[in-house]
Amino acid sequence: MKYMPKFSAKLLSAKGMLAEKYFPPGSGRYGRLATIAEKMDGFASLKPERWFGIWAMVLAGANVSAHVEDRWFYWDWSSLSYVLLVILAFATYWDKRFPVLTQKIDSVKSGLWMFLMGFILFLLGTIPKGFNADTLVFGLPYFIFFLVGHMTYSIPIQVKDDGENHSPTKGEMAPMLAIIIVLTSLSVVAGVIHDDPMISTIAAVYSPFPIVALIFPAAVRHLQRCRMYVVFIPAMFLAVRFPWFLILTVLLFWMLRHYHYFRHGEVKPSFKVDLPTGHSD
Repeated sequence: MKYMPKFSAKLLSAKGMLAEKYFPPGSGRYGRLATIAEKMDGFASLKPERWFGIWAMVLAGANVSAHVEDRWFYWDWSSLSYVLLVILAFATYWDKRFPVLTQKIDSVKSGLWMFLMGFILFLLGTIPKGFNADTLVFGLPYFIFFLVGHMTYSIPIQVKDDGENHSPTKGEMAPMLAIIIVLTSLSVVAGVIHDDPMISTIAAVYSPFPIVALIFPAAVRHLQRCRMYVVFIPAMFLAVRFPWFLILTVLLFWMLRHYHYFRHGEVKPSFKVDLPTGHSD
């Protein structure tokens, strides 16, 4: 059947969506939805997986500007405004035209460039309430954590001849992981000093993941967890102050999972990791 993508045993064994149970590959129901998914290729070409990080950094700016005014600002549905939605849309378009997250951090120059990109996204988020010196000072740990996220994705996960994902050797990734741990710790300390429970908690909750990746034997699952949680944790904590962002995030997550399942036979984005042979999650 022409709608059937090429599946590997690994992809077919993936679980976690109701669609896999009620719309199994090869069924007529799957084929009809696969046809619909094919029409979403234009949407997928926009690389919407990147939007989680872009949106989170913009909302970090909105969060800090609101925090400067009211430290007890939480779960505020009134924070949703046309202005902020337009800013999120602009940031998404800007990333499409001038990709923010493509450059690999492998030098001081590239690190400073990504720091600048994070600052611009952050600055966009401050537009509704305004920007001042306090916003810049309180925003510093967010810029640092933005670097942490991009550096995490700069550590490559390689697909080798056996078709499996592999991490670099411990010697290859240890320097980058060490810097990530230091910067994450700086974000925690700066957040505590500024009495900002948002960034201090985000960085503290994330910190065990790069530590495990550094201390334990090299394994791709440790890097996969670092990658997924460096985006997921900030997004979820920001949703505590911007509850509508939770809806936006879950909707995009749901759309991407179903698009990839019906279009390519794989479930992603996902919280699954590659476990050693003989183990299951």
